[in-house]
Amino acid sequence: MILRRLKAHVEKENWFAVAIDFVIVVVGVFIGIQVANWNETQTNKQGLNASLQRLDKEVTQNIGLIDEVLMSYETSREDLVIGREALNACDYTPEAQASLERLLFYFVEDIQPNLTFVALNQLANESRYQDLLSESFQQEFGIYSGRLKEEHEQLTNHYDKMWANHINYHPGVDAYFSSDDFRQQIGGWGFRLDRPFDQICRDASFRNRFINTMGFYMSIGGRLTEFKTEIEDFQTALATERALQR
Repeated sequence: MILRRLKAHVEKENWFAVAIDFVIVVVGVFIGIQVANWNETQTNKQGLNASLQRLDKEVTQNIGLIDEVLMSYETSREDLVIGREALNACDYTPEAQASLERLLFYFVEDIQPNLTFVALNQLANESRYQDLLSESFQQEFGIYSGRLKEEHEQLTNHYDKMWANHINYHPGVDAYFSSDDFRQQIGGWGFRLDRPFDQICRDASFRNRFINTMGFYMSIGGRLTEFKTEIEDFQTALATERALQR
C-alpha cells in the first residue's frame, strides 16, 4: 500500500509527501529490526539462563563426587598410619597385616571422581551466550574450565600409575575371593600378601612401589580437597552471575 501511495506522489511530484512516506518506511524497517533484535536477545537470555542452571547442577554434582572420594580417604586414614608404620618398623601383628592388606584394596578402589563437563562445554561452545556474560564471570568461567580439565587429566594419570606400579604387577601381592578356603570365614574379595610379612617388609621393590603408590593415593586426596574449594568459589561466582542475568 505504501509503495502505491509513494508512486502516486512521485507522479504528482508531491515531494513533501514522498519524503514523509520515505521516512515512514525507514522508521518501520528500523523498528522491525529493533523488535527482531530484542526478541533474539530475549531468546538468547532465556537460553543462557537455562545453560547457567544446567552448569550449576553439574558443579553441584562434581562437588558431590569429590565428597564421596574424600569420605573414602577418611575410611582409609587409620589403615594408612598403621600399615605404613608396621611396614617401616617391620613389626608384624595380625592387625598390622590386615591394615596393610586393606590398603592394597583402597589403592585400587575407584577413587577417581568422574568429573563431568558436558554443560560446561555446551556453554563454552555457544558464542551468543558467552557474549552476554559479564566480563568478570567470563574470566572465572575460563579458569574453572581449565582447572576442571586439568584435574580430570591429572587424576586419570595418577590412578593409572597407582594400579600399574603396585598392585597389578607385584609378585608379592595376591588376590582372594570368597570361594577360597582360607578366607571363607570373611567372605568377599580383596588383596593379600603372598609372602610372610617379614619378607615383604624387607623387599626393596615392594617398599618402593608401596611408597610411590601411597604418594599417588595421598596426593589425589590433597588435590581433590584443594580443588573442591576452587569449585565452591566458582559456584559462588556462578550464583552471582545467574542473579545478574535474571
